[in-house]
Amino acid sequence: MIGEPTLVARMWRLGPWSGNRLMRGGHRLESSVFLAVVALVLILVPLAAAFGTATHTRLDDQSRADRENRHQIAAVLLEDATVNLADTTPATGATGQAPARWAVDGTTRTGQVLTAPEAKAGQTISMWIDPAGKIVDAPKTGTENAFEAVGAALALWTMGATICLTMLIGIRWAGTRYRMSQWDREWRNLGKAPGWPVS
Repeated sequence: MIGEPTLVARMWRLGPWSGNRLMRGGHRLESSVFLAVVALVLILVPLAAAFGTATHTRLDDQSRADRENRHQIAAVLLEDATVNLADTTPATGATGQAPARWAVDGTTRTGQVLTAPEAKAGQTISMWIDPAGKIVDAPKTGTENAFEAVGAALALWTMGATICLTMLIGIRWAGTRYRMSQWDREWRNLGKAPGWPVS
């Protein structure tokens, strides 16, 4: 309707700076807390971005160190692979495991390795080992590091925003309970309302 105040105008009138004498102190406090929470949530954005950037840098450094200290070797499967239910996820699908043999500095070693579930005995696969010759995970790629860093940043922002929102809801709930009890007390103190008795 023409002349009806917009949402921004209504929010402005309910701000703690409002000169409306009908506003109680509790309303001004809640408005101040709301503005503080909005400011905190906005401040969390660059903080979360900085945290994500730092996480990405740390993960890239770790991947670089892993590529320097780990290397790929060939291993021969000794038996057909069996499905490894423990490492099966919706994202990666089914994986297999099988005993394999590989050589490190002229020494033959054997052990269980992860492989495709359809791998057969005698098949040669590639795997990563550390300087001691133990099986390790492949170094993470830049894409994996980027996804982890974004996830860390979003998790930090979500946790902070949730805490702020919970605090705001709690303060509004407490304020409403206080005002209701105050109004009830004032109503009872009247002792009598025009036209009907007050119990």
